[in-house]
Amino acid sequence: MKYFWLILLLGFGLNAQSSVQSKTQNSLQASAQNNLQTSGQTHVDQIKVGREGIDHQLWDDLLKRHVSDQGRVNYSSFKNEIAQVNRYIEALSREAEGINVRSKEDQLAFWINAYNACTVKLICDNLPLSSIKDLSRPWKQTVLKSKNNSWTLDDIEHEILRKFDEPRIHFAINCASKSCPILSNEAYRGDQLETQLNRAARVFFNDSTKNKYTEKRLNLSRIFLWFKRDFGKTEDLIQLINKYTEQNFALNLPISYLSYDWSLNN
Repeated sequence: MKYFWLILLLGFGLNAQSSVQSKTQNSLQASAQNNLQTSGQTHVDQIKVGREGIDHQLWDDLLKRHVSDQGRVNYSSFKNEIAQVNRYIEALSREAEGINVRSKEDQLAFWINAYNACTVKLICDNLPLSSIKDLSRPWKQTVLKSKNNSWTLDDIEHEILRKFDEPRIHFAINCASKSCPILSNEAYRGDQLETQLNRAARVFFNDSTKNKYTEKRLNLSRIFLWFKRDFGKTEDLIQLINKYTEQNFALNLPISYLSYDWSLNN
């Protein structure tokens, strides 16, 4: 009888030890899984809004992965991350209502990024494409919505960006075409905007596929024809060209305009 109780007590002890070990193992597995999920989070889940407005880091990360230094866009690989593009655009939509309380620089950066992100999404949603002009009224489609407003690409460009009286925006927004200014592979930010716009202007003016200069004639992008009002008088434009090309063209040189290549900038 004494041995029977001894065996019984040993059995209870072993079962209790096994139960504790099982619970401990389950707890460790759950903790490890939670840590794995947490470490796998990216800027997709962390789009912050601070004193300077929305954090554009997610868009910056996407641009660095899918746009070359020369501005060529890999729309196919962009499409593989369309959920992240959509998340960024949703964040823009939430912030758009109150963006006008931010500084001029933050507002410009916001709307430049919005224009470019919405253009990329428009292309990705309609692949395969040879040109943005293959789409029906691409600049008239609603691309951004907030609780009380909606915007097309035309709205963003003509009703918002151009009203800031900053002609360099034309070198920062990209219409997904080869003759457009290149899509920068970094997001625009208010605290870096002056440097970024100067860089965009310098790249565009010195790109021989966009503008061709001789001592007798300036053969310019049609952007300077379409948005002539934004660049002022002819001499104002030539002064701008001289500034960014470090040339000294006469201010009375005749100007002609190159044909525009609307093929996709991929």
